[in-house]
Amino acid sequence: MTAPGIYYDGRTSARRTVCLTLEGNRLLVAGEGVETSTEISRLAISSPLSTARRSVRFPSGALCEVSDTRFVDELMRRQGKGRASAAIHRWERSLPLALVALVATVAVVWGFVAFGIPSLADKVARAVPPATEVSLGRESLAMLDRLVFTPSRLPDARRRDIAAQFSRMGRDLPFAAGYRLEFRNSDQLGANALALPSGIIVVTDRLVEIAQSDDELIGVLAHEMGHVRHRHALRHVLQNSATGLVIAAITGDITSITSLAATLPTVLIDASYSRSFETEADDAAVVYLKRRSIPLKSYAAMLGRLEAEHRKKQEEKGKKERKSLGDYFSTHPVTEERIKRVLEAGR
Repeated sequence: MTAPGIYYDGRTSARRTVCLTLEGNRLLVAGEGVETSTEISRLAISSPLSTARRSVRFPSGALCEVSDTRFVDELMRRQGKGRASAAIHRWERSLPLALVALVATVAVVWGFVAFGIPSLADKVARAVPPATEVSLGRESLAMLDRLVFTPSRLPDARRRDIAAQFSRMGRDLPFAAGYRLEFRNSDQLGANALALPSGIIVVTDRLVEIAQSDDELIGVLAHEMGHVRHRHALRHVLQNSATGLVIAAITGDITSITSLAATLPTVLIDASYSRSFETEADDAAVVYLKRRSIPLKSYAAMLGRLEAEHRKKQEEKGKKERKSLGDYFSTHPVTEERIKRVLEAGR
C-alpha cells in the first residue's frame, strides 16, 4: 500500500515530495534525496482534524504530511489504534452527530451546575468544623457592622420581649440551642433578617416595627433558623465559588474554603437565596408554627408586608441615579407563590 506525501527532515525548511510504502511492520519513505525505513510502532501519528492533512512524525524528528486518510488509517490500524480514532473522526465530520455531541455536552454541563454543584456544596458545608463555622459567623457579623449596620434603636423592653421568645424557640428546637439573636438598625437594608453561620440571626429595627404581633416575628425567626440549620449561607457562598468547592470536595481539605468564606458578607449583599433554599426555610417555619399552634396566616401576612417593604425600596431606588448598598441586600424575595404555599400548608 502506497501514498504520496510531503517530507520535512526536521533540520531545514526544505520540503520534498516522497512516496510512502507499507511493508509489513515498517514504513518506507523514498524520493528527492530521501530514503528511510522505520518501524510503524515508533511513529507518532496526529489525530484527524476535519479535512486537514495528517502528520506522521519519525523518531529522528522528521515529519511527513499525508493527505490519503485511508493510508493513515491503515498505519494506525497496524499500531492497534485505528478503530477508535476512525470512529471519532467520522463523528467529527458528521453534522448530525456533532449536534448530538453538542447537545450532550450542554446537558452534562447543565446537570452539573443544576444538581452536581448544589449537592457538593451541601456535603462540603456540612463537613465544615464547628469552630470554623463560629469564626465565619463572628467575622461576617463584624464586616456587616462596618458595611450596613448601626446599633439598634429599639426600646430595651421590646428587645427583651423578642429575646425571650427567641430563647423559648431555642428550648423547643434542640438544634437551635446555641443560636444567638442580634438586633441592628440599617437604613440601607430596611426590614429584613439574616442568618449567618454558627447560628447568628440578625433582625433589623424596621422588621420589628412592621410586625403586628409576636406571632409574625416568631415565623420570621423560625424561617431564619431553618436557613441556619440547613447551612444555606455556607452553601450559597460555596455554590458561587465552584472552583474552591470542587477542590474541597475532591481533596477533603475543608480548611481550604476558609479563604472563600471571606466573601460571605459580599455574597449575601449581592445575591438572594435560591428558591429551593427559601422553600426549605419556609417549611421549617411552618413546622414550628404548627407545633406552637400559631396560625400560619400570621406568617403569610408578615411575608406580604415584607414584600411591600421591598417593593417600596425598589421604587425609591428607581428614582435615584445610583444604586445603594441596600438594593442588593434583599435576601427574601417574597412572592405570591411562597405566600400561597404557606397558607395551603395550614389547610
